[in-house]
This record gives sequence, C-alpha cells and structure tokens, in this order.
Amino acid sequence: MTLINPFKLPSVHLSESKKLPNCTAIYFAIDSQNRILYVGQATNLASRWKNHHRQYQLEEIDKDFPVKIAWQAWNESGLGEAEKYLINNFQPLLNGTRVELPAVIPSEVILRDFLKAFSRRLIIIGRKSQTASELTNVYLKYDWTDCSPKGTAAKIKIFIRENKYKNTSLKFKWQKYVIMRGILFRPGSREQKANARQNRSYNNHWQVACNGVILHITPSNNYKELKLSTDSKELAGIKLQTLTKVALSEMSSKYPYEYSGISYLETDPIPLLWVIKNCAR
Repeated sequence: MTLINPFKLPSVHLSESKKLPNCTAIYFAIDSQNRILYVGQATNLASRWKNHHRQYQLEEIDKDFPVKIAWQAWNESGLGEAEKYLINNFQPLLNGTRVELPAVIPSEVILRDFLKAFSRRLIIIGRKSQTASELTNVYLKYDWTDCSPKGTAAKIKIFIRENKYKNTSLKFKWQKYVIMRGILFRPGSREQKANARQNRSYNNHWQVACNGVILHITPSNNYKELKLSTDSKELAGIKLQTLTKVALSEMSSKYPYEYSGISYLETDPIPLLWVIKNCAR
C-alpha cells in the first residue's frame, strides 16, 4: 500500500467541519505543529464529523494549536485495512487512548446564560400550570421586526450554535411558527430578499425544557406595545421583563387564539437544583 502524505491533502479547519464532503474517506486530524493527532475512516465523511467522539479533545488542542481535518477519498471495501496501515505508520497521538469528555454542565446553567444574554430582548407573557398530562409551560416573546444579523432571532441562533456541542441535556428544539404569506415577488428582487429576511426572523418557535418546565420562545408583531406594560419577574433566578396581569388580561381578550389559557407569572416556576440560590442573582 502506498503511504499517503497527509500534509498535502485537502483540508478544512476543525471549526469548519460542516464543509467536509459526503464521500468515503480516510481522514487525519493534524495540528499547527504538523502533529498527526488522529487517523480514522468514514463511509460518509461529512456525517462522521457531525458528532465525532474526539471532538472535545481536538477542540481543547485547537485552542493552542489550530487543528485541521485532512482527507483522502477511498474505496469503502478497503477502509479498514487502510486505516490500520496508516495508524501503524503514523502512530497518531489520540488513536488507542481513552476518549475524554467534557464535564457535564447542568441544564439550568446553560439556560441561565441564555436568559442573561437575552434579558432585554425577551418578555415573559405568562404560564400554563402543570396538569396530569402536561408539564408547566412558560411563554416568552421576542421582537421579530429587526431582521438584521443583530436582531434577536439571529442572536438566538448564534447562541444555540455556540452551545451545540457542550455536554448538557439542555437542547433547543425548533419548529416553524407561522409562514408569512403575501404577494409573490420576483426571485432575486429587493422585495423578495426583504420578505425572506422577515420569514427567517418570524418563523421561529423554540422550545427548551429545564427542570420540569418547558419554555416557548416565539415572535411578536407587537413587541414594542407589550414592552410598555411590563414589570419584572424571575425565571431560573434571572430577572426578565414580564407582561403585567392587567396587560395579559387585555391581550387575552384581544388575541384569544394566542393568549388563551395563559396566566400571569406570579413566582419563578423553575427550581434551581445546582445553582445556589443566594448566588443566583
């Protein structure tokens, strides 16, 4: 078997693993000191790196010595033999060693980080209390009208992406909220691009569960109006703007399809199991 020169292969930085091709391949993790850290095989290279078991270790090394992923397309029938041969020749640093995982981060810690970051961008509408078949649900709204990269929807997506690989049970589940309907625009036109930005900002419904409570984060057409009628309440120990009891009653009458069954948030429904309450603020 011909020995591969991994330093001359196509490569991407570790943080850009989404750019890896969908191909059968032998791959190498190499740091900036030209140390071969890991050799592996993949029937689909892109899929293999969506959740690689060495991701955490390589990210730790990458902080000091940038890591790249190089690859060589290969026939699937010869993958195992090629991988064994290359490991034997290059003796990579991590192959055959114990897989190290990051410390588990309690879900409430990540949630509190999120609420701190968005405390001025979210408004608590209210809650639906726990029943025999449903957990407690808390409803929050954000302003969808800023469709720029600095808007709330864009910032939430960045937060989720930055925390995606942390070792925590807290997961943001996304579903489409509402499809904005209107006239058809010529593809590529300024109007069509503006409408597309609005859809990206408006169509988001995030759900996140923590300590027996489910949060729903959805867009609002009248965020600025809501903001005029708020007081302050805590959620997971973080102070947030909260729709007043009077304002909630008015909104329930005005928009029953959206606010029906939601009651005023009197007390913080999320128990803090890991964060010391005295240090929570």
